Amino acid sequence: MKIALYSNDIALILRWENSLNKYETQIIEDYEDLCTLKDSVLILSDCVNLENSDFVISILLKNSNKILVLKRVPEFENARKWLEKGIHGYGNCLMTSSYLNSAVEAILNNHIWLIPQITTQFLKNMIEKKDNKVDEKELFKNLTKTEKRIATLLKNGYTNTNISQELNVSINTVKTHIKHIYEKLNVKDRLSFAGLFSR
Repeated sequence: MKIALYSNDIALILRWENSLNKYETQIIEDYEDLCTLKDSVLILSDCVNLENSDFVISILLKNSNKILVLKRVPEFENARKWLEKGIHGYGNCLMTSSYLNSAVEAILNNHIWLIPQITTQFLKNMIEKKDNKVDEKELFKNLTKTEKRIATLLKNGYTNTNISQELNVSINTVKTHIKHIYEKLNVKDRLSFAGLFSR
């Protein structure tokens, strides 16, 4: 898949292009090119004023595109609005090169990608809205003692950094445990993990 870039800020486009130098990128210059884009990951600046954004997003999705929306100051409600339209990722338009590449990689692998602060807020909201109490003991029965502790912290909205500090272990150790937790619980990311508690 190609990576398509669409923003009314040329400095942003150049920044994204430099960050994504291992991918073939294409700059979308106008509305018509946007509506005919196919089989690409579109990185879209939230500052672009899309006329009838619902319609444009539906066309992009019908044309087998995946969409990453980036905003200068990401906000939870704005992320929720875009996700409801069917986009695949949401983050900060000035995020580091490693974050941007991570976002594109996740989206190419059919995952939803969100910046950590937004993911944490989604987790908290999903867990707060739960209707039925999930039997945590039963759910976590195949996890090791450490994995159970980390899973509980994840459920409570802790970030990887928070977990690392709480347990006094490295970030890489936390990531390894989380990977094993996801495999054992048959989930692929934090949102699907949180979904286990909002049934």
